[in-house]
Order: sequence, then C-alpha cells, then structure tokens
Amino acid sequence: MSSVGVLEGFDAFRYVLSKAGCLHPFRASRIIALAELRYIEETNERLTNLIYVEGPGAFYVEGLKEPVEEDPCFKRRKPEKGHGCIEYLCSEPSIRENLRRYLDQAIMVASQLDDRALNEMVVKHPLYKKLFSRTTMSG
Repeated sequence: MSSVGVLEGFDAFRYVLSKAGCLHPFRASRIIALAELRYIEETNERLTNLIYVEGPGAFYVEGLKEPVEEDPCFKRRKPEKGHGCIEYLCSEPSIRENLRRYLDQAIMVASQLDDRALNEMVVKHPLYKKLFSRTTMSG
C-alpha cells in the first residue's frame, strides 16, 4: 500500500484559511475532513496526509498546533468572548484545480452550517472511519 494523500495536509489547511478567512481549527479541520470524504467517495483514496485521531463523536487533527505557532503566515486572533481563530496572512497555496474543487465545495457547504451541524455531517458520514486510515484504500 502507498502512503496516504495526494495533497499535503498543511497546504489544505492554508488553503481553507486563505479562502474562508479566520477560522477556529475545529471548523477548519471539519471543512478539510468533508472535502476528504467527498474525495474518498469518488476515488476511494485519501485526499491529504493529515492524521485524524478519533474521539467520541468527534476527532482532531494531529500535529497542527506546532506548525501554526512556528509559521509567521499564521496569526491567532483571540476575541474578548467566544473562541479565537487562526488567520492565514500569506498568499494562497498553489493546489491543482482537480483537488482544489473538493476544498472549495466543502467551504461552500460549511458556510451554510454551524459548527455542530458541520461536525455531525462529518462524523455521521458513512465513510467517516476511512479518515483514520494512514494508507490508501486500494492496492
């Protein structure tokens, strides 16, 4: 089996933030996961090499915190109330059109949903468990 993902996960994260604006990592990760699920539906392969860690009714993406803190292109915004967000300040990463469309579609779908509904859309998806595979699904 080959290694997972055709798209560098951190590039997907950068892209989502560059297009959708300042987002909490929870929301950004759900958008990427939704794109992954659509990609899996069509190709039976993982879209990115992100490492998803399953929890009860939710998940998190391993290894996002450190690169965000070390990369000057990211700025954490902390509001007086509520959750903060991360803003991407540099130019949009270059992603092939055939892969970018999955992210764009997920951003559009997510824009119509609150965090809870977005999370449920991901964790209740029939292919959700495939996000935790660290290899491709086919040969």
